[in-house]
Amino acid sequence: MRAQRELGPGNKQKKILSAMVLLSVCLIIIIGRLFFVQIVGSTGKYARQVDQLVEEVPIKASRGDIYDRNNNVLAKDSSASAINVIPFEVENPEKLINTLATRLSLKPEDVKNQITVLENDIVEVKTGISGDKAKTILSHNFPGVTIDDSNLYFEPILITDPDGVAKALAADLETAYEDLYDKATQKEGQPVLIKGKVDNTLAQEIKESEKILDENGEVDSYNGIEILDDYRRYYTNGNFASYILGFTGLDYTGLYGVESTYDDILKGDDGVVYFQKDANGNQIPSQTKILKEPTQGEDIVLTIDSNIQLMAENAVAQAAAQWKTKSVTAIIMDAKTGDILAMTSKPDYNLNDPFTLDAAFLQTHAADLQGKTTEEQLAEMYKNPAVSFIYEPGSTFKALTGSAALEEGVVTPETIVYCSGSIQVGDAVINCATGPHGAETVSDAIAHSCNPGLVQIIEAMDPDVFYQYVYNFGLGARTGIELDGEESGIINRLPTENGSINEVDYATFSFGQGLATTPIQMISALNCVVNNGYYVNPTIISNATKGKETESLKQIISKETSLATREIMRKVVGYDSEMSSLSEGYSIGGKTGTAEKFIDGAYSSSKYVTSFYCFAPIEDPKYSILVVLDEPAVGAYGSTSAAPTAISLMKQALNYSSADAELTDANSQEIQKGAITIPDLLGQQKDFAASILDEKGIRYSFDLGQGGDVVQSQSIPVGSIYDVNTELVLTLGAPASETTGTVIVPDVKGLSIQSANEILSGLGLNLQMVGNGFATSQIPAPSTVVEKGSDITVTFAP
Repeated sequence: MRAQRELGPGNKQKKILSAMVLLSVCLIIIIGRLFFVQIVGSTGKYARQVDQLVEEVPIKASRGDIYDRNNNVLAKDSSASAINVIPFEVENPEKLINTLATRLSLKPEDVKNQITVLENDIVEVKTGISGDKAKTILSHNFPGVTIDDSNLYFEPILITDPDGVAKALAADLETAYEDLYDKATQKEGQPVLIKGKVDNTLAQEIKESEKILDENGEVDSYNGIEILDDYRRYYTNGNFASYILGFTGLDYTGLYGVESTYDDILKGDDGVVYFQKDANGNQIPSQTKILKEPTQGEDIVLTIDSNIQLMAENAVAQAAAQWKTKSVTAIIMDAKTGDILAMTSKPDYNLNDPFTLDAAFLQTHAADLQGKTTEEQLAEMYKNPAVSFIYEPGSTFKALTGSAALEEGVVTPETIVYCSGSIQVGDAVINCATGPHGAETVSDAIAHSCNPGLVQIIEAMDPDVFYQYVYNFGLGARTGIELDGEESGIINRLPTENGSINEVDYATFSFGQGLATTPIQMISALNCVVNNGYYVNPTIISNATKGKETESLKQIISKETSLATREIMRKVVGYDSEMSSLSEGYSIGGKTGTAEKFIDGAYSSSKYVTSFYCFAPIEDPKYSILVVLDEPAVGAYGSTSAAPTAISLMKQALNYSSADAELTDANSQEIQKGAITIPDLLGQQKDFAASILDEKGIRYSFDLGQGGDVVQSQSIPVGSIYDVNTELVLTLGAPASETTGTVIVPDVKGLSIQSANEILSGLGLNLQMVGNGFATSQIPAPSTVVEKGSDITVTFAP
């Protein structure tokens, strides 16, 4: 026998090395497999486990309040409750349906649909499913039935045939049909919103009425009711400063006005509450914890003075009625700072009911709204004319032309121009609407609003220099005011074929034709002329809110030119007997404007925009006011329609601020600084109405009337100045039906049953469900206008 050869040192090392390599490869394979199973492959499993064990419910943060410059509240949140039901915990559905339908003015069938909604999360049915069994189960292709990692799951809301699922799987798994059917039809284990923005007292009364006691007399449950914190937005007077404030949508996000532009500041940070769930996905009340408390939004302080705003709203409403206008807009500005003290347009809309088209708006804008959907019509109504209405300024622009020419030194106030009643410019003849004036000074040409005189003034200037003044006055660009929808206007510089300036267009530019501005642009530019030549940016937000100092001012013309222009504008008022009479005793200067509207490529002979800009006192301007009337009745001019409104407002503002002005109008309304206006409380809950009145310092009492806790009427008219010697009496009654009025049907396609119902019920509409899953179609179609309380049939599918 051959002797066994002994291994040498080299062979031993090779064998050891091979073994180490083999072990390393095995270890890498094991580590890779573990990584895949525990990290890569566990992602979905972990998500399912979290989804099955934890429910996340947002807690809405309260929005910040909006105040005027005197700290009067204009918009605020009130604490309210959201009534939810956990369908899985409902023990007496008939009693619950009756309570909720009766106390919340809801349809019983709608409540029934909500409290019987199926679970929309996965429910674990059985573990340890073998591969063969899994194949058999999945071969049925049942919607809402899945197997993962040998575990069988149901998603009840997606199961279209629970009876068929239970029968088939009972045979496959040798499991009781009843157990499987219960899992396939399991009710939602998390809160389902029934109604939000419910008065806190009413919500607690409803919860207490559903209390179920155990055999020891202890509270066993509240029949599935869950009360969560909620808020509702309230505007102290629905139509007050509507274009400034704007409103919030169904999701509590600001949509228009400062509610939109300052939404990030006002909205705060929502909180989150996590509900721990058991193995069946049902909430464990004792384990509920709040992970993050909501943070209330910051308050906003506006430059608006509520008393001056009230003056403006009343004056504009009167002008709109008198002149049967399409719209009337008024802006009152602090001449030194650019603070907007009042901004209003009529018609407007009710902030507490913003999705209802205003009747006056429908009437005055009928031609513009033809062929538009209700949603498009609402979008038109929300536009703020003060910043979005583009119009030719007409003769108010002459003050800008004159001041630019005076500043450049091409003319003086005493320079002579000549008006024969018309002037030839190229192939065009430009007429004078107020002449002929013969020889007149530049000062008188502007005061008389003489077009030929203005043409001669502008022709004395280099066009490039003149247009630079136009841009420096802020025309052709947005002012940057903190409101949505601002337009930039139009400044055309149309050249001839050889590239030179178009002399006719340039000539007509001198008297405000061939360009387009917005009211906010025009008042800012004219204010610059009278404010010693300094341009101040218009603002609606106080420096306290912005947290910064006023930006450095830009001087466009000299103090001397401003003084000369102010004296010219004094003549405008003094030369007109009616305006002079209206402003008697007050130091008021101004400039009128009457411009034909440019429609479909031509100037209209019947539709005009009239306007009047005024400032006071002339010696040291405190206020600038612009009033613009869109399409007033035939026969209206700036001096007869816009001027009386603006001058009346100026007198009230001067009186209110105790400026050095001698009052001669014994009938002028005296509103004391710091005066309190009566808010609109109709339809508000008793407790909330009381909180508003307490904050304003208004004495009040309640008349119980026919019973109930909703304000039905108030003894002092909305918007009136509060007399501290009087008491406001609020008559209470039962809440009005939420099925009155009209509403636009929203698009709910793609939403779950709960989400669709939240949106529809929030609008006062009733969800009629067909099927389960997610919305695929609806009747009526989106954007249809229907009566509140209407049924909206929505088809749902997996």
